[in-house]
Amino acid sequence: MPEIRSAILRPLIVKANSSICTVVSILLFCFSVAYARTGTGTPSGDAPVKTTDFTASVADRTPFNNEATGSWGGVRDGLAGRGISLSGSIVLEGFNNFMGGVRSGEVVGASTIDLSVGLDAEKLLGIAGGELYADLEDHAGQDPSNAIAGDLQVFDKLNSPPYLQLFEFWYQQLLFNGALRVKVGKIDANSEFSVVDYGLPFLSSSTQVSPTVFLFPTTPDPMPAVNLFFTPSRSFYTSVGAFYGNRSDRFGDFIGNPEFNQLSRYGGFFIIESGFSWRSSFISPFAGNLKVGAWGHDGTFLRLDNTMQTGTGGIYAIIDQTIFGHNSSRPIRTFLEYGLTQQTINPVYEHYGAGFTWTGLLASRPADIAGLTAQYAAIGPEAGLRYDYELAFETFYTLKAFRWGSIMPDLQYIVHPGGTYRNALVATVHLSVHL
Repeated sequence: MPEIRSAILRPLIVKANSSICTVVSILLFCFSVAYARTGTGTPSGDAPVKTTDFTASVADRTPFNNEATGSWGGVRDGLAGRGISLSGSIVLEGFNNFMGGVRSGEVVGASTIDLSVGLDAEKLLGIAGGELYADLEDHAGQDPSNAIAGDLQVFDKLNSPPYLQLFEFWYQQLLFNGALRVKVGKIDANSEFSVVDYGLPFLSSSTQVSPTVFLFPTTPDPMPAVNLFFTPSRSFYTSVGAFYGNRSDRFGDFIGNPEFNQLSRYGGFFIIESGFSWRSSFISPFAGNLKVGAWGHDGTFLRLDNTMQTGTGGIYAIIDQTIFGHNSSRPIRTFLEYGLTQQTINPVYEHYGAGFTWTGLLASRPADIAGLTAQYAAIGPEAGLRYDYELAFETFYTLKAFRWGSIMPDLQYIVHPGGTYRNALVATVHLSVHL
């Protein structure tokens, strides 16, 4: 049965020694806790219809008082004023599975380094509403889902064999006073589609996108694409995307084989999504949003019964809702997810998810975030696995130790990981630093 999971989720398993990353993560965790002070960051407000770091204007990414390297003696501010924004981040993670899963009692680690540049076309070329963006990403270490947990839902959203790649490289243009946005290039689909706004603080991949969208061109390998976004009002949008999503694409891949996350050698991934937001509703006096989408792929796939199939697809829905503290610095937010696909190719064919976060759980630390989620993945009989579902619970506390960084202890209890293994209990220490 492990062969089925490997063929579906991670066809290529690359081992890497990541003990240094683990040690550094733990040391920095202890240091940050010892010197933690009241969080100085400002908690974000209610999320709009869709949330993405990549669609904000270059000017909105300055100043740099929340970056560890600061403004470089004013050089960074000067470049930003001319339309050139430089940024980066480092994520260090240490994982330990205390019981069950593939292997317990072994600590593994991983690191992810991002360096990005954004160019404001209006400031540089006089083209209003244009932006060019490039992001170089290096990921090292072991894939903890393969190494210790064996889960189908992928308990850490950065899980992947090692790679070095031009993670994103795109140009976008606003037209008709912002009502239409066109984006072309190598794009992370999850920065634009199936964005679970209030699930973003969690580690589980299922809180980012339903595991039923199993061909989604996101981490570890975004794909070349053309995206169109129609936003006639602040409360409604419709988006469509066409991605060259298959194993034949290696654009921007320097080290590793992240394209093997795709299951078809040829074909494309297509998606459409619509959504609307509200400031209040009959359900709640607070803000929220609803998103529904459908996707398809026209490639040829190996079915779970070892026959071939051309084409597949599915649907998904997301609700984000603030339930307390609309105008407060300590809001409580919740989300619901649903996903459905065919049972013939992917072991997980149906998915339900729910969770909530509380920003400022402790009044003395208004920038810290705590959260709890449950993610249920139904496994089809065609997969031939021992169990017919996988259920994952996750809880975390993000400690905003510094303006430029945070420490996140995370604990996940996974029932029937991979539909095969004994229940697992996985702890993660996640350190994030904005450069």
